[in-house]
Amino acid sequence: MKLSGSDCGTTRDRRRLLSGGGSLSQSAIPSCGPVVVRTGLSIMTNPPNTRRRPSVHITLQRAARLHRLVWFLAETPRTRDTILAHLSIGLRTFYRELELLKRCGVKVRHRNKQYTLMATAKQAEGRLPFPDPQLSFAEMTELAACPCDAGRRLADLLATVINQPAPAKKRPSSAARKKSNRKETPR
Repeated sequence: MKLSGSDCGTTRDRRRLLSGGGSLSQSAIPSCGPVVVRTGLSIMTNPPNTRRRPSVHITLQRAARLHRLVWFLAETPRTRDTILAHLSIGLRTFYRELELLKRCGVKVRHRNKQYTLMATAKQAEGRLPFPDPQLSFAEMTELAACPCDAGRRLADLLATVINQPAPAKKRPSSAARKKSNRKETPR
């Protein structure tokens, strides 16, 4: 699928792409501003500094656990049992967290029964998802006014939410129309 600034595609296409059914970044869809060209498995967008983030909604507890895991692995290579004991988690949770780190672009190498973070803790931290801060529109507007990259991303997100078209009005079902017609006809 190819989208350009003048051809935003259908609402259904945008919903499919935003829900994970496609491979375009969320920042490229709502505003239809940057030109997006699909080339093989990768996506090129203008400007090239746009970061692609997986759409992940996590709890505060999980975010804290991911943060502790990254910093723990950054210190020195660790065995799985050491990690499980340190984080007080089970085996399934451990593998879920490794999968989420992989989806976020944080590389963890497993060699000789040791897990090693392949980046610095700060670099990995920059890729971790953060839980929804439950901001009001006023707080979002205030943060969106900041002259930094994060402020611009928040401003784009805020504009996307504010400029959503109103949903089409639903037509009453045929049963509801028949019922209203019966009430209108006098006997």
